[in-house]
Amino acid sequence: MRLHHLEIQAFGPFADRQAVDFDALSAQGLFLLNGPTGAGKSSVLDAVCFALYGSVPGARQAAKRLRSDHAAESLAPEVSLEFSVADRRFRVVRSPAWERPARRGGGTTTEQAHTLLSERINSDWVQKSARNDEAGLELQSLLGMDKEQFTKVVMLPQGEFAAFLRADAKPRRELLQRLFSTARFEDLEKLFAEEHQRTARRLAEQEDRQRHLFLRAVDEAGRHDLAPVDVGADPEAPDVWAATLQALSGALTERRDAAALDATDLAGQSTLADTALATLRQRRNRFAALAQLRAHRAEHEARAEEIADLREKARRHDEARGLAAHLRLDDEAASLLGQARTRHADALDRLQHNSAADEYLEPGDAADGTALTDACAASSSVLAVLRAALPDEQRLLDVRAEREALESTIRRLDAGLDDARDAIARLQRRRADDAGTLVPLREAADGLAHLRSDLAAAVAAEETVREYGAATQRLAAADARHALASEQFLALKEEWLAKLQLRLEQAAQELAEQLEDGHACPVCGSTEHPAPVPSPEGERISLDEEQEARRLQAEAEAVQQEAREVRDRGRLEVAQLAARGGGTAPEDAAAATRTARSTLQAAEAADAECTAVEERIRRAVAEEDSTTEQRDTLREERAAAGSRRSSLTDQDAELSQRLAGLQADAPSLAARIDAVQHAHDDLDRVRKSLDALAGAERAQQENARRLRDALQGTPFDAADEARSALLPEDRAAGLAATLREYEQRGHRLDAAEDDDAVRETLSEEQEGVLAPTDDDERAAAATAEDLRGRAHRAGIGVEVLGHSVVQLESYARQLADLEQDIAPLREEARLAAAVAETARGGGENLYKMSLATYVLASRLEQVADAATERLLQMSDGRYQLVHSDATAGNRRSGLGLNVIDGWTGNRRDTSTLSGGESFMASLALALGLADVVQQEAGGLDIETLFVDEGFGSLDDQALEQVMDALEGLRSGGRVVGLVSHVPELKQRVSAQLQVVKGRQGSTLRYVEQPASV
Repeated sequence: MRLHHLEIQAFGPFADRQAVDFDALSAQGLFLLNGPTGAGKSSVLDAVCFALYGSVPGARQAAKRLRSDHAAESLAPEVSLEFSVADRRFRVVRSPAWERPARRGGGTTTEQAHTLLSERINSDWVQKSARNDEAGLELQSLLGMDKEQFTKVVMLPQGEFAAFLRADAKPRRELLQRLFSTARFEDLEKLFAEEHQRTARRLAEQEDRQRHLFLRAVDEAGRHDLAPVDVGADPEAPDVWAATLQALSGALTERRDAAALDATDLAGQSTLADTALATLRQRRNRFAALAQLRAHRAEHEARAEEIADLREKARRHDEARGLAAHLRLDDEAASLLGQARTRHADALDRLQHNSAADEYLEPGDAADGTALTDACAASSSVLAVLRAALPDEQRLLDVRAEREALESTIRRLDAGLDDARDAIARLQRRRADDAGTLVPLREAADGLAHLRSDLAAAVAAEETVREYGAATQRLAAADARHALASEQFLALKEEWLAKLQLRLEQAAQELAEQLEDGHACPVCGSTEHPAPVPSPEGERISLDEEQEARRLQAEAEAVQQEAREVRDRGRLEVAQLAARGGGTAPEDAAAATRTARSTLQAAEAADAECTAVEERIRRAVAEEDSTTEQRDTLREERAAAGSRRSSLTDQDAELSQRLAGLQADAPSLAARIDAVQHAHDDLDRVRKSLDALAGAERAQQENARRLRDALQGTPFDAADEARSALLPEDRAAGLAATLREYEQRGHRLDAAEDDDAVRETLSEEQEGVLAPTDDDERAAAATAEDLRGRAHRAGIGVEVLGHSVVQLESYARQLADLEQDIAPLREEARLAAAVAETARGGGENLYKMSLATYVLASRLEQVADAATERLLQMSDGRYQLVHSDATAGNRRSGLGLNVIDGWTGNRRDTSTLSGGESFMASLALALGLADVVQQEAGGLDIETLFVDEGFGSLDDQALEQVMDALEGLRSGGRVVGLVSHVPELKQRVSAQLQVVKGRQGSTLRYVEQPASV
């Protein structure tokens, strides 16, 4: 995976849109991301991570504040990243959720996060996804890593790996688990543990069933006071439970057989006692029945006089029943006559209180049927006339309501006309006033475009003057620095040449000093040295001293060259600014700018006022036209309303005259109709009640005559005597039932006295045999009950013993079956427990490592091997990182790291490394971890790496070795970005991305400078 182009807007400390060309930075394989603390170096890496995964690394994600506080309120935060995977190129554009200003009213509105993923196909960008979740899955599939792995493999955080280097097993395990998925091995551990628990539960369940079965058998035997100790068995020894149950079953069988013999004897005695009790109770019941029969006979004979009276009443009722219909008709006629008289009196009373009825009936004619009939007809005719006139009355009401509404409309229209005339006059006056001020405003605003150009030119000239002054000052400082650098360079060069000269002169003496007799000369090869050059007196110059002088001279030359380039650029800049007028006096340039700005402001104010006046005139003309149109419409509506009001007034007068003669004294025609209707109803009610009263009197007289005729030939002299003899139907029925029941009871008593049991009892009574007493029955019953209970309990005891014997035999068989099932289950549970304990790190596991830890230890061993390759290069072959699986006491380990010191050959803890050595080790560890994770991710080619901070702890030699190792990464085809503010790296790395901090937010700029050697 290689990064190509990054754009950041309103994100982190970056307010405006910033672009990063990673292709330009990566041209040399190594680039530097530098800037002051807090400028936003890490925010560039955050932007890359956010574009790929939608979140930023570490604790910064928890803050949930990704949008820049420096950006404009309406500017959306956005990150755009172009990258390639293999030969495919992608672009992802992400924007986090943010609060934007509401388009209407105040406040803010939440803008949701969005993502756009595109792929470049044949020079065109083709959209692949616009959904956050879908794009996230697509990106993770392309990269082959989640965010946790990406931030540890591509963005190497040195602080975290330094902590990882010194950490104990637990935090080291947590990081490795996040990078290398051990879920399947943890699942295996869980699977082994679950299998162990499952088999253990099954074994425990079967053993519990076995124990429960044995205890149930012991309880069954205990019901008969029989315990395992009674048969010489130990209840706590599972291996003898089967034999114990057999012994208990045999003891209970003997008890059952003895109890069965006793139960049979008691059953025979109980049968004889029950027979004697039944015979005694039968004799006692016969004597009791005879006594009860004699009592019923005496009671029956005592009611003879009462029954004779009841028979007489029944006879008179039967004689009066033939007159019942005539009596009922006579009573009904009398009741109807009373009701007719009451209704007629009520009708006369209502008629007397109705004054409207006097118009149709003379006083005193209320009893005259003919007069009442004529009055009803007259009132009905008047009602017909009045009802025919009702539509005219409703029409009159509608006409008056419409005229009142029309009056209100006319008043509203008159007010609207007055308002329209006033508005038209006011608009005409305002338009005339605005037209008078328009001409001078147009003259003042003339030439606005030229004035803006003049101001821009004045501002540019003033800026050029300021830049010219600053450039002149910078040129003076550059000249001074160049002169000083030249002096230092010449002095150091002379010193180096002098030492070089001395070094060359002393070469023969150094060679002569190394000659030994018998050893060949390195120049001529002779083993004899007759006249070696003598060693001179004075100062000796070594090779290191000469090389150091040469290095200082080269550094001074580079400083002089840099100072010369700065001076030359300054001279060119001053010349260019002078050609653009930079030599003008600053005060003259400022005065020209103020004059141009003042003139432009006056013209802009006049132009704005002219535009406002023209707009007011346009609105006034439009408003006047609209008001005139409204006035004409109101005039038309006013004329139509006046005409309609005149028509309604004429209709009101005509209808009022027509209805005046019909209402009489009533407030309305409807009220007049109600009064006449009530009078008609009262007259008709009196007429009908009078006819009903006459009919009721005739019916009552006819029924009285028929009743007198029916009394002839009966024992009753008057109707009232017949009424008193006639009983109600329910009472007559009850009387007849009483007489029938008395006769039937007499027949039953006669039949009972003729029964065989009664005759037998009478015979015994004559022979002097006495009836059995309560004491005799109680004694016999007690004897029978006692024998019956003893026999029943004995039978139950036999059944219980038999049931217990069957249960014990069944428990013994079940216990044997369970033992056959449990034997293989015990072996399975033992094996599952051993496997689970070993996978967990216990039991026979000598390393005390769980299965997942063992896998992580293997990964850590690979990481240590990969890290050692680079650590050897960084430490000049001194240090190696090795994995340790040693235990610390009883604690589990397997994730230890040691360092081997090549100078001593000893293995020691990583915490003994110095600060610079720890940095090299942690950097090597991070790079090694990146290699292993890359292989774990399917061999994904990671072409871009970032190394974050930590270089400040290195000395010159260590820094040189670390840079050589990083150069090795570059030579392998990778692009390495160093995130640091260490000054030495600025001199060594030519391609740089600088983060510039400012009050309005940070900015990014690409700098390429020659690297020092």
